[in-house]
Amino acid sequence: MAKELDHEVDPRETLIRWHLASGVDALLDEMPHDRFNEKPVIDTVTANPEPKSSPRLTPKPVAASRAAVTPILAGGSSDEWVERAHQQAKAASNLVELRAFLEGFEGIALKRTARSLLMADNAVPGGIIILGDLPEADDERSGEIFSGRAGVLLDLMLGSIGLSRDNVALTMSVPWRPPGNRAPTSQELATLAPFLRRQLQLLQPKLILSFGPSGAQMLADRSETILKLRGQWIDLPIDNKSIPMLVTFGPGHLLRHPAQKLFAWRDLKALRDQLLSMPKA
Repeated sequence: MAKELDHEVDPRETLIRWHLASGVDALLDEMPHDRFNEKPVIDTVTANPEPKSSPRLTPKPVAASRAAVTPILAGGSSDEWVERAHQQAKAASNLVELRAFLEGFEGIALKRTARSLLMADNAVPGGIIILGDLPEADDERSGEIFSGRAGVLLDLMLGSIGLSRDNVALTMSVPWRPPGNRAPTSQELATLAPFLRRQLQLLQPKLILSFGPSGAQMLADRSETILKLRGQWIDLPIDNKSIPMLVTFGPGHLLRHPAQKLFAWRDLKALRDQLLSMPKA
């Protein structure tokens, strides 16, 4: 009877083992973990079974021993990383330096799972910025902003109001694609906001067309969804100037929700009217 009890498997133990094998170690965890760099987890239950001849009823451990985990982020609190982001962004005197600071910044886990860092490389005459929300899968694969089907649609959208890629600057609110195309967390947005604001200071735009809610959340402390923000003009204070930013649906969103192209077209016409009313440089 002792042996039979000794070999009974608690369903909860089986579930925990399955979670561990899947990489789950907590329901919620403040520190992200780099699963690609972890050492294999050793199951002490199967690796060191108790001899069958032992008559003792010893409770088996229900959790595997955790190997040392190298965290994705270096040490420091969330507030400390936001402060470091402010310091590094302020130190960048041009877009090349800003990109280098972003590439070396250890306070954002996104860069460890993304393939490409996507941001503007140079300013353009006219000062019009197209601010994407998040990179699409095609952007990450190609390393180019607004590529693939979303890029084709963007070209059509710009062409409908007399613009093209040649006379706008393309950039992203979040420069790395989140894994699984999930929405960025509030902490990620807060940490990346200083870099985005510094990028706009270096680009010196006169007008911004923002796709999605991230730009408004990062630059204007707005919390509404894109359905609430769409069609709104937001005045951004950049270097003692007030820069008008129009929020609308991005190409990737419109490909997934084509019925909303009507609203995006209304916003594009509003952008065209705003450009026509602005004094020529």
